[in-house]
Amino acid sequence: MRSLAGVSFIVLAVVVVAGAASARFVDPPDADVPAGTHPLQIGRFAVLVYNLNRGAKLKYVGVSNSDRHPHQGGVRYKMVVTAADASGATAQYQVVVWGIPGTFQWMLLEFKKIN
Repeated sequence: MRSLAGVSFIVLAVVVVAGAASARFVDPPDADVPAGTHPLQIGRFAVLVYNLNRGAKLKYVGVSNSDRHPHQGGVRYKMVVTAADASGATAQYQVVVWGIPGTFQWMLLEFKKIN
């Protein structure tokens, strides 16, 4: 685990817990975007990694304002993720994820509450 400007991130390179999650994104065969680039999967990944890193218990609700662009041999995704806490209260988070679609190389770079 490393810290970048006060924001911690980890590299999820293998299945975290049996049956819980895998960092390899697989898209439906009829997808109209490149494999591994669906904002829904990236948003779920961000919440999962944040929960594992911080011991939080957020639940993924949705994603909006998704943007992606090539960055250092992979793709950098910036989006707003909505997540709910244990009481059901929702909040929005600015999320930045870098990864290489179709691989296990993914990093959560930023997960910051915006409201």
